Amino acid sequence: MAAAKHERVPAASLAELFSPKSIAVIGASSNPTRFTGKIIPTLLRQGFKGSIYPVNAKSAEIAGIKCYPDLAAIPDQVDCIVYALAPEQMHTALRGANRLGAKLLVVASAGFAERGDEEGKRLQQELVALAHQQGMRVIGPNCIGFANFADHICATAAAAMDWPDIQPGRIGLVSQSGGLGFATVLFNALEEGIGFSHVVTTGNEADLDTIDIARFLVNDARTDVIAITIEAVRDPQGFIEFLRYAREAGKPVVVLKSGRTDLGKVMAASHTGALAGSAEVFEAVCRQFGVTCTHDVDEFYQIAAMFGKLRAAGKLKRPVAPGSKCTAFSISGGHIGLFADHASTHGLQFAPFSVNTMAAIERELGFSGNFQNPLDTTARAIGDDAFWGRCLKVLLEDESVEVAVPIITVARSYDRAIEDFIALAGQSEKIVTVLWAGGSFEGNGMRLLRESTVPVFRTAARAAAAIEALDRYCTVQNRIQQPATTRNADGMDKARAILCAAADGARSSLTERESKEVLTALGFPATRERVASSAAEAVAAAQDIGFPIALKGEHPDILHKSEAGIVFLNLQDQDAVADAYATIVERMLRAMPGDKRGRVLVQEMLPQGTELILGVTRDPEFGLVVLCGIGGIFVEILNDVSMRLPPFSHDEALRMIGELRGIKILQGARGREPVDLGRVAELLVALGDFAVANRDLVKEIDINPLIAMGGDRLNMADALLVLNREPAP
Repeated sequence: MAAAKHERVPAASLAELFSPKSIAVIGASSNPTRFTGKIIPTLLRQGFKGSIYPVNAKSAEIAGIKCYPDLAAIPDQVDCIVYALAPEQMHTALRGANRLGAKLLVVASAGFAERGDEEGKRLQQELVALAHQQGMRVIGPNCIGFANFADHICATAAAAMDWPDIQPGRIGLVSQSGGLGFATVLFNALEEGIGFSHVVTTGNEADLDTIDIARFLVNDARTDVIAITIEAVRDPQGFIEFLRYAREAGKPVVVLKSGRTDLGKVMAASHTGALAGSAEVFEAVCRQFGVTCTHDVDEFYQIAAMFGKLRAAGKLKRPVAPGSKCTAFSISGGHIGLFADHASTHGLQFAPFSVNTMAAIERELGFSGNFQNPLDTTARAIGDDAFWGRCLKVLLEDESVEVAVPIITVARSYDRAIEDFIALAGQSEKIVTVLWAGGSFEGNGMRLLRESTVPVFRTAARAAAAIEALDRYCTVQNRIQQPATTRNADGMDKARAILCAAADGARSSLTERESKEVLTALGFPATRERVASSAAEAVAAAQDIGFPIALKGEHPDILHKSEAGIVFLNLQDQDAVADAYATIVERMLRAMPGDKRGRVLVQEMLPQGTELILGVTRDPEFGLVVLCGIGGIFVEILNDVSMRLPPFSHDEALRMIGELRGIKILQGARGREPVDLGRVAELLVALGDFAVANRDLVKEIDINPLIAMGGDRLNMADALLVLNREPAP
């Protein structure tokens, strides 16, 4: 795992940096069409009340404000400096910054490490060193600045800042990409009436990075949710510590990550000079901490807005799994069906209404019917504006409901209904989320919703995705924390001794037998097996174990036996065993000419069952990762795998298993005997604990397959442990 670049900045000190009372702009221009000509007009337009000092030796004034030829000419204290000149001019231009007392340097200029060459890297290192010598921390370079909307301090040239009278909101946004953060996210969110407390772009992150800013936003009383656009995680351990910090503070985190595909990683690297790791591991880390990963801009800011509203309303502390207790209602059967489809795709559940709720629905609607959840009230309710509120009140009183979704379409005015929604949401501890799949010709309904703490969505797909995100957050945030697991100390010691013996040589991996011996010490069940040095020994071992039998070649340098053709299964008699033995020996010698270290394993043939894969791998960003999936020889094709960073609890392991698409197979689909998932979870916890305790020796562990035969009958059919030959971090 990568080490932190620098000591983290205390969140309280960053609050001062982003609330400057005076700002100098080096390279300010009087031409409003140029990037450098937009910074000062933006400060003025967005209501900055402090002092502004344009620095430009060729101009007398800009926007009616006196210009200064250099920093040395400024007579007063300056809290923040915005630098917008070429990299080569920084030594001259920044001379004297310490005399002014400046604490923050915002570098909008490009031409640093993002160039991808050694010269760019050298310039960036010199920039940071120069700033630190002058007593300043750096945002950027290659960024578009920051906006503190709560205090009307907007030090940026972003075109979206032409928006008049931007009102502060409860979302704190930090974005590596200035264009993505300030242009697309901010502009589109403002169009939907969604506001931000802060927007900070970090660019190349030569000094202050995404994690520093995100920690500041966790500590900011005017921010309820942290939204992050990110291209690469430069400090994985720092990122994990931030996620813990946000979880402890009860502030949701929503992420939009680019660089998820191979091409996206190349583009991210060319943009910021940083490399992105596995997208699957990143998303697994986010799931582990209840973070919402989004894949497009509108989903990103809309879900962030939902979390911001619900936290402001105090509704995120109580529900544990709100997605399992949903209801929705509408006069449109088509909209109910569409929402039900999307809700099912996102794993939401609709419990049957209670008898009392059914009776109350009939009473409030004035007619009887087979009322199901979600509820189609039919068009017979049209014309009764008060029915929306009456119906919502009834549904919120049902004990099986935690989230209620009124679905409204098009009307002359929905003001009465929306006023009732807002009032009832304020009176109930439960969550109301409006799906407005239409509009109105009159009234203030949308304005009322946007100004309230009731989330609103325009499509069934987005509403369902948001409730799934809410469910994941609440499941992690509000569950009862389990005590730490008790390790099998004797087994851990025995397993490490085997590892150490193998690591003393020049080997890169353990044999299957050695790997199983390590894992058996941790509590994994293994097949009965014997080593054979001749066909006669193989036949004798098979007779002792009992037919049918499996034969496998074992060679320290042949890691993937199936591809080498040295695995024979379901052998029924002595002749088949002898023939398989001869073939395995011949193929091992062909693969490794002159190398006679190969052996043949004679193993019991396990009954049919569901093949699982359990394992440990190393991600270039996050380090050790434990995985669980539907396994066997088609594991790469099925790609049904869940991951976590170790160590983790038994409860977390169960959640991990529950994320598999094939979970119903393990739960006993189509007459199968259910697998003891608690036992599988125990093995995952043990595997994670072992990997962490032996990170200096373990690179990879592959248990494939672990055959689940129903109940607690589990058995390792194959295993491989690859040794770590890299220095421990």
